[in-house]
Amino acid sequence: MVKYCKSCGAEYKGDYCDKCGYGKPAERSKTFDKYKSNRQRKEEKLAAAAEREAALQKKGIHEKSKMTKSQIVIVVCVLAAVAAVVIWALWNAGVIGAGDKTEPIVDYFTAIAENDYDKYVSSMPKAIAKTYDDYVSENGLSKDTFVKESYSDYHAILGESFTAEVTCGREEELSAEEIARAENDYKSNFGDDIRIKEEYAVSVEVKFTGDLSEQTYNYDAYVAHIGWHWYIINMEDYYENE
Repeated sequence: MVKYCKSCGAEYKGDYCDKCGYGKPAERSKTFDKYKSNRQRKEEKLAAAAEREAALQKKGIHEKSKMTKSQIVIVVCVLAAVAAVVIWALWNAGVIGAGDKTEPIVDYFTAIAENDYDKYVSSMPKAIAKTYDDYVSENGLSKDTFVKESYSDYHAILGESFTAEVTCGREEELSAEEIARAENDYKSNFGDDIRIKEEYAVSVEVKFTGDLSEQTYNYDAYVAHIGWHWYIINMEDYYENE
């Protein structure tokens, strides 16, 4: 049966127009384009433009987001650097990091009462602590034996076991000249260089309560800020309260 092509008007007998290809599957989309109305074409163009615009906006938002993350990283790094500088400055000035200057004093006396060698030597700088370690090792003493024998007069007065209630009072800051002298004395006595950031003489009252008696003694403890911590570098002889 003869057919007339809807695209070009030519006669054809097969499934598609031999002249223009109308009806041929591979050419169908191109042929149909000829029959699209102007309105359809306009709508398709607008839809394609809208799709491109949406894609561009999405890409722009993504790039903006990436930029914001980069800015956040930069801000965080800057803040971290500033914080590190501030912390270092405060530590170097002795404002933070060392704890309270009375801590080694309390540890010192409670260690004596508790017969705790490790707490006892931790209240002192390393070179002083080492002299005790060496003495214990050279004389074959146990740590507990060393502390107890070192304070045998306490046990004779107070009893085998006792407690220590430590009260720190007046604090007197030492001058730069006194600190320099303390550093030189430390070098002479222990062969080690130290840098004392600040040093105080602290008046200490300790109430000892034991099985045999109760005694209260006063001390002058000299504590120094060395590195990250406060340490006892000298403890003057005690005397009994009247």
